[in-house]
Amino acid sequence: MRNILKKLAVLLIPVWLWFVFFVAFEPNNYFGLKSGSSSSQPVARVRAYEQDPGTRLMIGDSRLAHIDPAQVEALTGQSWQNLAFGGASLRESIDLVNYVLDSGNEVEEILFELSFYTLNTHYDTDRFSALEETLRNPAAYCLNLEYNVNALTVFMDKLKGTPDTIESGDWVEADYRDEAGNVLPVHKKLYDYPALITPKCENWTFNEAEFDRMLALADRCRERGVRFVVVLPPMADIVRKQVCDVYGITEVMEQEVLPRLYAQDFPVLDYEWSGSCIENDDTQFFDGFHLDEKYGLPDWTAQLFEDCAAAE
Repeated sequence: MRNILKKLAVLLIPVWLWFVFFVAFEPNNYFGLKSGSSSSQPVARVRAYEQDPGTRLMIGDSRLAHIDPAQVEALTGQSWQNLAFGGASLRESIDLVNYVLDSGNEVEEILFELSFYTLNTHYDTDRFSALEETLRNPAAYCLNLEYNVNALTVFMDKLKGTPDTIESGDWVEADYRDEAGNVLPVHKKLYDYPALITPKCENWTFNEAEFDRMLALADRCRERGVRFVVVLPPMADIVRKQVCDVYGITEVMEQEVLPRLYAQDFPVLDYEWSGSCIENDDTQFFDGFHLDEKYGLPDWTAQLFEDCAAAE
């Protein structure tokens, strides 16, 4: 029996080596053994919350995910936790808030992102059940191919000394020309963005069902004594003109959706249709939706949380 155990232990050495490697380099700090995580993946954000639950939460997609909680705390004197993650649909954001409320943790305030893009019936991803399974089952996390590839990528980046990057650009002349050499009115990443999102928007329809779920969520927050604030982040003017105006989105949002939002009893901070402090799309937007993390996002973050505090 002892010999069998010894042989088994030897056979398991590669497994233990893989596990140690995975825990050391997986970017989501799933096990809470590191000081923190720079990942904005949903599993990273939710695990960080579970390990140290905050009471003021930002929830939405990548447009909120890039907000720096340290800047927010410096501005407001309050600690905010960012649970927003890239690509989050309205359904997934609602599911995440319900997950937080179901946890029984104390919650004081939720800043909830909404936009014409997430209100689109044709953008209704539903990944939260899979995320919940990953959160409950460490084995499922460890054996997930995507997370193993992420760990390997982090390891290779450390070997190469690859620096962390942010969505920011110091644009040069070449960034203002298309493939044929023609001069563009704005930098190419911003100029190309409408074409990137058009496939999701050309048949845009208002997602009534998820909008109603959001209203029910707001009621649940009110019953729990949680302040619920809706924010519509800024979009570049080129997106409004080449996407929203062209496909009838502007009309529906301004004539139907926004009036319904403003009729509710929670604050609505609209920078998508009513304008914001952003004065130069070309320098302050990294692309059509995402503000430049150096030259635009800090300014809007300051405006957002000043308005959030002032809203009734």
